[in-house]
Amino acid sequence: KNPYPLTYVEQLSLAEVTAELSTACYAGALMLQAMGLGGWMFDGITPLSVLGASGDPEMPGLGFRYDTDERWPLPNVTGLPGVFEGFCPPHYQNMRAAVEAFVKRKFGAGGPFNPNTPGPYRENARVRGAGKVHSEEFKECVATMAQYVFDQFGKFPGTVPSIFILTYLQAHHLDLEFYDKHFTAGAYLETHARHQELWHRM
Repeated sequence: KNPYPLTYVEQLSLAEVTAELSTACYAGALMLQAMGLGGWMFDGITPLSVLGASGDPEMPGLGFRYDTDERWPLPNVTGLPGVFEGFCPPHYQNMRAAVEAFVKRKFGAGGPFNPNTPGPYRENARVRGAGKVHSEEFKECVATMAQYVFDQFGKFPGTVPSIFILTYLQAHHLDLEFYDKHFTAGAYLETHARHQELWHRM
């Protein structure tokens, strides 16, 4: 038996994913500095507006598909068709189909655990193929539990958004003349000073 309520498990999962993606944004910010670009990490923009679920045609956002239901306090974003789709209905017929698609993405052609997927390892096939392929029993168990959640809440996951965004990484070219006029030396890095020379030579 699992002693944890669904809300706890889903909130913990959302927090884990958010932390991982925020770390990726931080790595991206460091990369911007190395390339000589300006930028920063930020949040504070409502995720629903960014994704396109504000309900206001004046603010289409990124145009992600979303649904509403009287059981939910907010719209639920599920994906951008053909570009970034959640492993859940309406992008899949049911949660069993979503589980199968997820397993195919993980272990199938081009997947990270497929031994034929190219990679940086000296023994690439051995490393890539080391992941245990999910058994039919395991997939059936996951699909059954996921379908139960979907049937109870009308969406999957049941208590947190299907697609979520919070931290953003913004990038731009620095206006070096502005910094030279209003700041003392050292306000930007040598990589910023040489960005045009190194990255935009014709």
